[in-house]
Amino acid sequence: MMNLKQVTEKLSTIRPNNVMVCEWTGLSMQAAVFSKTGKKLQVQATANSDSIDPAVAFSQILSSLRTQGWQGKNVIVLTPSVMSAMVELPVSPKKPKPINQMHELVRWEVEPLLMQHQLQWTLGQLMESHGMLTAEQVFEINQAQKLQKQEGNKAERGNKRFGEMALELGYVSREQAQSLFVVQDWLRGEDDDVQCGWSGQGEVDDAPGVWNWLTTATHQSVINKWQELCDDYKLQLAGLMPLTGNSVALIDHADKHLVVLETTEFITTSSHLKRDRIVSVQHYVNRSASMLDACLEVFHAENSQHPGVVLAAPPGSIPNLRRSLSSALASEPDLVMFDERDGLSPGMFAAGRLFFGLKGAKKISLVRPGGPLPPTWHRTETQATALVAAMLVLIVISEVTLSLQHAALSKEKAEIDERASVLDAAVDRIKKQREAIEKQKAELREQKESQRRMEARLEFFGQELPERALLVQAILGVMQNNINEQIIVNRVDEMGRRATVQPAVNPLNKPGVVETDNFNIDAWALTESAAQEFVQNMKLSVAAWDMEVRDIQVIEKAGPMNLAGYSVSMSLVRVIPQSELEDKQA
Repeated sequence: MMNLKQVTEKLSTIRPNNVMVCEWTGLSMQAAVFSKTGKKLQVQATANSDSIDPAVAFSQILSSLRTQGWQGKNVIVLTPSVMSAMVELPVSPKKPKPINQMHELVRWEVEPLLMQHQLQWTLGQLMESHGMLTAEQVFEINQAQKLQKQEGNKAERGNKRFGEMALELGYVSREQAQSLFVVQDWLRGEDDDVQCGWSGQGEVDDAPGVWNWLTTATHQSVINKWQELCDDYKLQLAGLMPLTGNSVALIDHADKHLVVLETTEFITTSSHLKRDRIVSVQHYVNRSASMLDACLEVFHAENSQHPGVVLAAPPGSIPNLRRSLSSALASEPDLVMFDERDGLSPGMFAAGRLFFGLKGAKKISLVRPGGPLPPTWHRTETQATALVAAMLVLIVISEVTLSLQHAALSKEKAEIDERASVLDAAVDRIKKQREAIEKQKAELREQKESQRRMEARLEFFGQELPERALLVQAILGVMQNNINEQIIVNRVDEMGRRATVQPAVNPLNKPGVVETDNFNIDAWALTESAAQEFVQNMKLSVAAWDMEVRDIQVIEKAGPMNLAGYSVSMSLVRVIPQSELEDKQA
């Protein structure tokens, strides 16, 4: 029975006290470990990596954080492969549908948008975003591909992909192209299974009974990649979030209209807030555009006039970007307040707020590996808290009951100890007798095993070995009779049925027969007719030895001294009646 101190310690472990927020921009990766002190976030450790491979970067970052003393397990990942969008649903956030129904409603709305989002991660656009190609070079290669398709020259050039043409033109190296293949694999989903998260906003102004919902979505295969990566390091993936658009969680309250411009080197997002609720979201993939151009692009995509602008950007780019925006918009934007230290972004702080449920977190959402959380009472932590409270009551009752029963139990214990001593003596005698019996059984089993090995050895040397030698001599004799000046045998082995480049032909289902031996022959013939004749002669010759020829392959292939010819491969399988095998075993 746990005491009060143990229960209190158990209660403190129900809610994690720290989380690692990892932000992958498609160009680099940075991470921070956040903890909650009161109603504020505290940064415990930070790390970053310039490796373009997210798996390598994640390993380097985790190693750095472990060195700094982090021993937690929970991870949130911000990645461009997750998309956020605003959808309108006839569902009130105060009376949401069951999770399965909500997921279907949201998935129906965001699946087409996610497909468009995935189309952005072409190799050409990634090369342009990473500065490997200019927009003019990407256009040139795309036009060349279109021209090849129009000319119909598919046999020679029409099937060449973007990366192959970029290599041929000398615009990129093979190493650069290969690195972007890895990035593209982590950005794109490989299945049609879409997982979503959602957060209820306000009611649509011009549509009574319809509410705005901020949704996040990605493919299940993307979640699986990050889940497997976390599993490799015994970490728990709490969820995936978009790279941008999360900074609205850092704005405690917005009475007026605001446009929050959140930008990175890769993606820029504008979030329009009205009465502290998000009403629209716009995205722009920067590619070769500057952060300033991207911010202006998404800002002007909003149709209405906005009295306030708030900027959220990497700390190093904030001063220059703020001045440029002030000049372009004729007013100085406010800044999202966060710990502006190197390697941290406002989106990472927003993810920390969401994980700990701090103020502003309800504006945003994430995609959880197991789907959105159920209602409060159905959550594990809520049930655990209720269970702990019930356990506390039970402990108090148990302590009172135990104190009352202690005296009676002490008297009974003395009587039981006396009886136990008698039983212990009897048990010791029984144990000794049992040990003697087990020893005799072991000796008997050892004698039987020795006898079995001797019988098996006699059977092998007296019967199986002579039969095996005779079969091998017969096969060698058959091959000697069928080999002529146009046939060369390269190898004969019995390593089991080989894995061929062509699918093996399944033998006919013959009940009552058993395959006992399998020999593989690799040969080479000067002509196809010689090869086919060799195969046919082998079939006829081995039939007398109850053998079949299977897995026949005749492939044109250069032979000794680079002579033109044909590679011949086959398997000789001995088939005997099952009754004969059973008689031998008997």
